[in-house]
Amino acid sequence: MARGAWNRDSSRAGEETRCALINAALVLFGAKGFDATSTREIAAAANANIASIAYHFGGKEGLRAACADHVAEQLGRIIGDVVLKSDPGGDPEKALTIIESAISSALGFLLSQPQARDIASFVMGEINRPGAVFERLYTGVFEPVHAKMCEHLALVTDRDPKDEVIRLGIFTFVGQLLYFRLGHFIVARRMEWETIGPAEIEAIRSVVLSNIRAFVAANKKGAGS
Repeated sequence: MARGAWNRDSSRAGEETRCALINAALVLFGAKGFDATSTREIAAAANANIASIAYHFGGKEGLRAACADHVAEQLGRIIGDVVLKSDPGGDPEKALTIIESAISSALGFLLSQPQARDIASFVMGEINRPGAVFERLYTGVFEPVHAKMCEHLALVTDRDPKDEVIRLGIFTFVGQLLYFRLGHFIVARRMEWETIGPAEIEAIRSVVLSNIRAFVAANKKGAGS
């Protein structure tokens, strides 16, 4: 085998191992927590040599940081791009459409994609223990996306983006998504659904978007006066 081909194969194998370790760590960190998960468990789940964790990430903490970067990339692609790359051009209706599109996209991902459960569990574990990984997620995704969504919601309601009700409002929109993901089995059982498939997701989406519109109607500047 030519040296160039060998290098490509070796590089591909290394990247596959790296991805397998990140995916395995996401599942285990989300299910058991960082402290309760051993590197041996991660390596076994990834079908990799335990030494590969140190080789690719420098250790368990480095792998944790890589998981955070992976999650930030996924969330950025799913919801961040919709929010950060869209410009309503001062049009309140377009701003509302951007918000609804972002929430709808995130809801679809969280309820239809297998890896969404692990991402949500990992994120919930990290945001409850502020530290270096929390900061990566906060500065990389949460802060910029929340700030931009506040700008859009402020345009829709004719309020200041820093208005308390605006900032809390965006948290309530996102909070609905997290509950439907983390409370997946409770929702299915209480609704007497065998599973949450496309029809069920559409029913949830309809209610979530109605909640957003109700919030907008109730909090437009001058509403109820």
